[in-house]
Amino acid sequence: MDDAPQTPRPAPSRSSVKVYGGGGASSSSPRRASPVLAGVLVGIPAAVVWALIAYFTGYEIGWAAWGVGAIVGYAVAKSAHEPSASLGPTAAVIAVASLLLAKILILEFALPAMAQAELLKSPNATTGMFVLDMTQHKSFSPELQALLDQADAQPGSLTEAQQVDAQRRMRAEVTERVGNATRAEKERVVRASVDAYLKELGFFGALKELFSLYDALWIFLAISSAFKIAQSKSS
Repeated sequence: MDDAPQTPRPAPSRSSVKVYGGGGASSSSPRRASPVLAGVLVGIPAAVVWALIAYFTGYEIGWAAWGVGAIVGYAVAKSAHEPSASLGPTAAVIAVASLLLAKILILEFALPAMAQAELLKSPNATTGMFVLDMTQHKSFSPELQALLDQADAQPGSLTEAQQVDAQRRMRAEVTERVGNATRAEKERVVRASVDAYLKELGFFGALKELFSLYDALWIFLAISSAFKIAQSKSS
């Protein structure tokens, strides 16, 4: 019969869907970079900026090292997820690496131009560079150059009067050459002497010469600031 009662069908059960990989519980807090990565990403540009300042101004500006250390310390502290006793030492190490990178960049790109500009300010230094250039290229007057070549080939062959006269004539010719030289020629001669001197020193020798007593003070302040600023996150 059509009027017979029908047995109700059970409603299909909804099974919960499991989501793997952490998709079920999302964290509302934004992810931060690690303190080491943050310090490196800030330290490298800071080192480049310091080198650029030295290149365009002609001065190394040692207190900029202090700023590099402070910026690195702040970046490490800001990116720390939780307090840690290692934040201070981490920032200090990154600050040292950043300062060393800055010194290397200054040595490779800024130091030759800085030394050239400083020597060009001194007439005596510029004259000395011309003495070296004219001696190397044997560009004195023919008679004087023959006398100098004789002195080099046969040491002691010139009398004392000849030596005094040769030195006098050398000074006169160098002074005349410097007086008639254009700005471009002076820059060329001085730059060649600077390049030869840096090449003779070598990379590590020139890098050592780039550090001074004042640099030690600024580097100490930079490392101390990086350590204290980063370590303040742990207090």
